[in-house]
Amino acid sequence: MIRTLLLAAFLFVCSPLTALAQNPETTARPDNTIRVSLESAYDAWRDAMASGDLKTWEATTAYSRQIETRNRIVSQKQPFPRALFEDPVGAPTLAGLIPLGVLSTGETATATYFGKANFGEGDGLAIPDNLLVLHFLKEEGRWKFDNLRVVKIGNDGELLLQIRNSDFSFLQGDEFQPASFLPPVPQPVEAPDFVAEAWIDATGYEVKITVNGHPTGTFSNSKVTELVMGGVRRGQNQIRIETKLLENAPSGTPPKVEVALYAAEDPAGQATRVYHYKPGGSIAPVVTETFTGGIAP
Repeated sequence: MIRTLLLAAFLFVCSPLTALAQNPETTARPDNTIRVSLESAYDAWRDAMASGDLKTWEATTAYSRQIETRNRIVSQKQPFPRALFEDPVGAPTLAGLIPLGVLSTGETATATYFGKANFGEGDGLAIPDNLLVLHFLKEEGRWKFDNLRVVKIGNDGELLLQIRNSDFSFLQGDEFQPASFLPPVPQPVEAPDFVAEAWIDATGYEVKITVNGHPTGTFSNSKVTELVMGGVRRGQNQIRIETKLLENAPSGTPPKVEVALYAAEDPAGQATRVYHYKPGGSIAPVVTETFTGGIAP
């Protein structure tokens, strides 16, 4: 079975250790003068999501995120835009959250909040305090919503003390930074013959995967699964795998690269492995291969 993720197109959950790593080379600067504009953009986007208003959603969402969201839904053989508005995860309101700060490069920005962000969890469930980071892009002079991140703080007493003392120096952490540049706009995908998922082992390596011309993603020193944008088609398909050995990879585990693609005609059905890359010796920096969709090698 291929896992389906819809609102993952705008929602990211971060660990506190990663989030609090300092980034002394950031080019973003504090700019609370744009906070009202950012909040207005987010509120309009949130209202569009709640009401199923496609026209307003398009007007308030960064264009690259619009295409990314549509591609993710279409790649799972889900109907767009219906599936977008039917997702059970709700966007949280900013009411009751404490604004901590805004960082901006001029073209990209983040606004960070502290409190109990409610994503529509079931009644009676306790909502913990976390950090909500909203990301924005400026297009044609207007701020548009891009995505949001939740930074889990758990029982980090030191961080809570910093917040109570209005010490927001932790906002220099990587997870609170806006994008350093406007992202490229992805190419729209067609509805696939097979929904596909990539399984990647990039231990000690950075691995970039492209299937049929559509980027699946770049993965660094991790073992992950990721939806293949555009899925897999019947007949011949092409995969491009670019690898780079990391200089500062953690020691103790031998570097390794392995990539497998699993595909299913029905997203709820049994997936079949249609491609497998597991080099036994030296790893080439770039590998381009073809494979046949729907047939295991």
